[in-house]
Amino acid sequence: MRPSRWRPPGWLVLAALAAFFPRPGRAFTNVAIGDRLEDVTLRTLDGQPLPLLSREATASVFVFFRPQQDHSLDALMELAAIQKTLRGRSVRWVGVVSDGWPADEVREVVRRSGADLPVLVDVGDRLYGKLGVRLHPVVGIADRQLRLAAYEHYRKINFSEIVLARLRVVLGDLQEADMAAVLEPPKAVDATSADQARHDLSLARLLWKKGSAEKALEWVRKSLSVAPSAGAYALQGEILATQGQCPAALPLFEAALKIDAAEPVAQKGRARCTP
Repeated sequence: MRPSRWRPPGWLVLAALAAFFPRPGRAFTNVAIGDRLEDVTLRTLDGQPLPLLSREATASVFVFFRPQQDHSLDALMELAAIQKTLRGRSVRWVGVVSDGWPADEVREVVRRSGADLPVLVDVGDRLYGKLGVRLHPVVGIADRQLRLAAYEHYRKINFSEIVLARLRVVLGDLQEADMAAVLEPPKAVDATSADQARHDLSLARLLWKKGSAEKALEWVRKSLSVAPSAGAYALQGEILATQGQCPAALPLFEAALKIDAAEPVAQKGRARCTP
């Protein structure tokens, strides 16, 4: 009779797999949102020393990418568009690549993308290991206190919208609640919820006409929490734009126009708030 082989229990196998494979969607496995990052100085492609982060800028953006990866080029192109949107704002940008990539190849990818950022060379992938980078490309955002405010790995849908919203929170243009409303896609609602959302929006419009801006914002946010609509996004954007908060209003107008490209308040608001 052949002796039976020892087989590890199922829980042990699962634990080993969990330790070996990072959790899906987690770009940095060694740091979490809110953690203070250790600033490091690396050398650029030209050999000049440059810190990863900056205390002078309100937001520091750093992006890990690979030159021969299509998604990396796509991500850099979308970041280039965000740079144009936030031109003149207090945002510092750097790229990070492993030292295994030829400098000319890295420069060519950045040139093709149109992104304006110096690229730091991570010798021996030390920074990769320190942060626990597991996904490529990935964007990290730190605040002025060098705390990790957000990280986003590349996705084909809404990548630039998400990164831009994260940056606007750090810059003080948006609140977390507003960002969540902008980023959440419209969800299917039943008739009762739709009626409630319309009621809340009607009340918000009435309050806005009467000059009660803060109360109007309160009710339009309630409407959005029940059933996002073009009219609600447009009204919230209109109120904020009238208060001189165009940077916060613009993504709301854009969200309204994604639902209804002909929404008149959002069309006028976007034209008014676009630099």
